[in-house]
Amino acid sequence: MSPKGYNDVDEGPPAPTPKFRPAREPGVHLNDEILTKAGVRKFLHPSDFFKLYFTVDLVNMLVLYTNKYAAHFGPTKPTVYKGWYDVTVDEFYTFLGLLMYMSIVRAPSVSKYWSRSSLYNGLWARSFMTKKRFLQIMSFLKVSNFETEDRQDKLSKIRFLYEYIHKKCQKLYQPHQNLSIDERMVQNKGRYGFRQYIRDKPTKWGMKIWVLADSLTGYTYDFEIYVGKDNSPSSRFGLAYDVVMRLSKSIINQGYVIFFDNFYTSYQLLKDLLLKGICACGTILKNRKGFPNALKDVKTFEKNSNRGDMRWVRDDEILTTQWRDNKTVSVMSNFMTANGYSFVKRRTKINGEYRELLVKQPSIIKEYNVYMGGVDKSDQLINKYNVLRKTKKYWKTLFFHFIDIARVNSYILFQEWRKTHSDIPELKRPNRYLQLDFTEELTRELGKIEKYQSVPTASNVKQSKKTTHSIIPEFSQTRRNCKLCYQTLGVERKVSTKCGECDTYLCFHGKSNCLLKYHQS
Repeated sequence: MSPKGYNDVDEGPPAPTPKFRPAREPGVHLNDEILTKAGVRKFLHPSDFFKLYFTVDLVNMLVLYTNKYAAHFGPTKPTVYKGWYDVTVDEFYTFLGLLMYMSIVRAPSVSKYWSRSSLYNGLWARSFMTKKRFLQIMSFLKVSNFETEDRQDKLSKIRFLYEYIHKKCQKLYQPHQNLSIDERMVQNKGRYGFRQYIRDKPTKWGMKIWVLADSLTGYTYDFEIYVGKDNSPSSRFGLAYDVVMRLSKSIINQGYVIFFDNFYTSYQLLKDLLLKGICACGTILKNRKGFPNALKDVKTFEKNSNRGDMRWVRDDEILTTQWRDNKTVSVMSNFMTANGYSFVKRRTKINGEYRELLVKQPSIIKEYNVYMGGVDKSDQLINKYNVLRKTKKYWKTLFFHFIDIARVNSYILFQEWRKTHSDIPELKRPNRYLQLDFTEELTRELGKIEKYQSVPTASNVKQSKKTTHSIIPEFSQTRRNCKLCYQTLGVERKVSTKCGECDTYLCFHGKSNCLLKYHQS
């Protein structure tokens, strides 16, 4: 079978390509959370969406495990345990907010967040909790029941949280048609049985996570922690084949399109995915089994071709295309055709001078470049403000990473929700509402901190513990949310009354005497 080129017509696969018919409409799905139309108005703030992943039920369990662990092992660490009291659900959310605050405001060490020196005094960590309390929670933090952990399971210390977040990622969102699969490295240099080293990755040491992400939004839809070949028996087609098959279980026979790189691509994989109603496309190495013999003479092709030249071979449903760019790129697909091309700009050396030329690029290459970056987009969003803290315990690193997955996914949900509910005034945000804006807003909500509030210096925090002030209501020309109504009920109630001493806006009328309740508590 001789290769063909741009001028040859490709009639496409002999069987029609699966049509895109997802199980649910692509986008946000809060069906179980919204039982009535009025329930739509429950989701107005970033914290409402973050708590779809770190739910009250989940945090209740994490609090239970943490308190149980502290009660059992605390006496063996008397220095840290001294003054310990049980963590509550509200305090745990505050703890998560503090971790996010540390991700957007960087200090060289944890202790600097509470430092009284001139360069650090004024940071907001002390408004979340004291340094001692933060170190206590970090020390006794537990996300599994230590009494029932299965020692045969390498992920036993994180299994409960892992499965919970994993299910939520799929339940709350239906991805758009194009997806990508790639590995993600989460940095950790501790000693555990499944630590990985990948030379070409920015993060070379750590845990490898296989990820299926939405190419359009970067939403982490499915993921799997790699714990070594011994714990994941491979089929006769290899590890990469099995990874793709497992990650694509939830999208079978829906016409989805998956893009991946040459680690995963094989002739057998593309044939079997098509049988499951899944289209796929990926770069491929010439020594991979099933690669067309007619395209293996890459050196000869490069010698006798110019930049932008292309050749292709079809074997029933499987199309293999080679394109000459700076080097030769081979792409295999089970649904695309070799027809069509566009032009791309390339700097090429001609007679000793670099010139910008327009060269042909096959449509299949363009499609791959556009949609392959879903996992990369997800990684960029996560790494920009990740809460990862240095630790040798693998499960704590994964705990931090799951917080980041929940935060980024909730940001994507929030953006999609705003588009479909533009009629709700409380969802109005600037046109350029970035992940940083979302993270700042979420951090303030979890920490119960107003957007405009006096800086918590070490001196005024210390003074507030020693003395109390008289309750003097004042009326202001501006109106702001009642702090207590917002914290306890999640209600935005605009009031003009505030405390004349602490400058906090609170209700002061009828049964809603929040001014008195706030200071009594």
